[in-house]
Amino acid sequence: MLRELSIDASQVALGDDSTLTLTLSTDPQHKSLEESLGQQGTITLNFDLMADDYEAQPHVFNYIVENDTLRLKVDTDPNEGPKLFGKIVLVSKKVSLADKLSVDVVWDVRTWDAPGTYTIAGAVVHGGQAARRFGKTPPTFDFGPLKLRVQDQDETPPIRVSLGEAKREETFDQTLWGLIRRRSVNFSYYRGFIDRVLCTQDGQEGKAARAYAQARQLPFSRSASYGMLKYATEYFLMQEAGMAPDDEPGGGIAGNINRHRPNNKVNADELRRIGGPAFSLGSLRDQYLEQLENEEGKVLPYFKIIREKLSEVPLKSPEDLVPGDDICYGILKSKLQGPPLMELIWSYWHEEGGLVQTMNALSLRFQNVRRPGPGPDPLANMAIDPLRPLNNIIWGYIEDERNRLTMNRRNLEYQYEYGFGLIGRGVQPIAVAENRTFFLRGFHSLLRAATEFYQQANFTTVIPDGFPILNHLREVHLTLAEGAHNQYGDLPWTARAEMLTQQWILARPEVREFLGGRIMVPYTEPWMDRVDNMKSLQGWNPTNISHFRDLGAFGEQLLLSIRYGSWNSPTVGATNAANWAHYWREEIQRYIHAYKAVTGIDLATDLGDIRQNAPDNEERYLQPAQLIERQNAIQQGQLRRNRISGGQSAPIRPMAAPITRRRALND
Repeated sequence: MLRELSIDASQVALGDDSTLTLTLSTDPQHKSLEESLGQQGTITLNFDLMADDYEAQPHVFNYIVENDTLRLKVDTDPNEGPKLFGKIVLVSKKVSLADKLSVDVVWDVRTWDAPGTYTIAGAVVHGGQAARRFGKTPPTFDFGPLKLRVQDQDETPPIRVSLGEAKREETFDQTLWGLIRRRSVNFSYYRGFIDRVLCTQDGQEGKAARAYAQARQLPFSRSASYGMLKYATEYFLMQEAGMAPDDEPGGGIAGNINRHRPNNKVNADELRRIGGPAFSLGSLRDQYLEQLENEEGKVLPYFKIIREKLSEVPLKSPEDLVPGDDICYGILKSKLQGPPLMELIWSYWHEEGGLVQTMNALSLRFQNVRRPGPGPDPLANMAIDPLRPLNNIIWGYIEDERNRLTMNRRNLEYQYEYGFGLIGRGVQPIAVAENRTFFLRGFHSLLRAATEFYQQANFTTVIPDGFPILNHLREVHLTLAEGAHNQYGDLPWTARAEMLTQQWILARPEVREFLGGRIMVPYTEPWMDRVDNMKSLQGWNPTNISHFRDLGAFGEQLLLSIRYGSWNSPTVGATNAANWAHYWREEIQRYIHAYKAVTGIDLATDLGDIRQNAPDNEERYLQPAQLIERQNAIQQGQLRRNRISGGQSAPIRPMAAPITRRRALND
């Protein structure tokens, strides 16, 4: 019979447990296990602590074999002294031997209570004590020995050493960034508000908006529904688009009709952005905003500088504008304390994405006007009856065209504020007086510097330097300030109101029924699939509208944080710039990705990359419209090659020859 003794660990700590396993096996050509073990016997385990003051301690287990089962029990001796450890326990007192060539006898040795080195051995005695009583020498099968080391437990556990992100130093301008995120215009909130005004008429804000709209009339007839939509949109922007840093008594934001803004005290995303404990916008407001002279109120540090330059100009409140008072000259106090948080870049990217052109095409079809240009009109054979519930709104929208901004008017302001504009045959070549030529270079250099900052921040052995970002922030801040004149406050507001109205009309289920929708595509906002369907029908830019929406939304937040930040102040340093980069990391990286999807240019590419030629590096500073037209030509070529290689005999969408969208739909 073969014997093998094993233990689960050769080294344990004082107080730990161990598991001993004795494997008994036999050769099938010789005796079976039952014959080898006999009818009865003993299994002895000897534990010997190799020390002078301890004796070997035996543990005896009697066994009998009956009915193909090995039954074991402890042989207790009342005169036996204390053991070296708490106790040894059989895991199972019954072991089946039926048709087995090998069995395991398992013990749990619980609570080693003496440190040192042990040797464990033993023997299987056939016949055991019964054989000795008859004067016979029983056959003995020894096994072992094993060595086991029992160590004292360490008084001090091992110290775990790990590297984490460098601790950030709190700066008060984080208040401004939190307000920008909270007060950015959200289409979902806008749509719910307009639906309450036009459809359900629920809530106090809906009643107030209806009263505001009913007090104003459009100068043409049969336009009540559209007039309600237009003026309710203005009312929404007056409540939602301002900075409104003052706290309400109830804990909300003054003038804010939306009651579901995120709370910085419990918002996990905000805590991740600031990299520290939660802060209260109300408490930090008093530390970040600066007091104007003569107790005129608190404003952003940037606006205090502007106010000091115009100290001779009086401040006016809305009550000062009633007829009969002197309203010739002055600054509205509300524009200093609560400037509108809107950037025209939002309108630019939505216009490049096809929002305005889609609404223009829908308006032409509503008026029974064929699309100009060669080839059939893709919308000519589509039944317009699904738009019947929107008749009055679309009628008013078309009649109000004379009061809306033209494409050329917006394009001139794009160039004045950002140095880039629209390209197409429908765009009139009007010479501009001013052009922010270096804005794009400064802004894209800032994004590239932020990418390098994130690469350094990802290495926990490096503390990223925020000073290069501070230099770029100062340059972009100065460039934006140069374009904040004349139409800056009014034209972005008007363009936003008009495009929000267009989005609401396109988001209606009647338009989805007319143009079709992409139900399974997870668009962020419900009007997007209508725009993509229209672009597919007309053969326009095939890039998904979601990327243009991301460029507009994230670009607006980034530019607002740069425009209204006091980056040229001597008290603002590299720590503020580093916090800015950390706070807006998600928006910056998503903007870079969306820009690559739209233009094919990766702003994150290293300028010193040997794989990039110098002319290719300069492409990141070209006009976005130029890059979009080039990317569109590449994508259209790929689509044509795929149709040819696919063996399609008949052309599929677009149903008409693709032409430049601004040539076809010049507003």
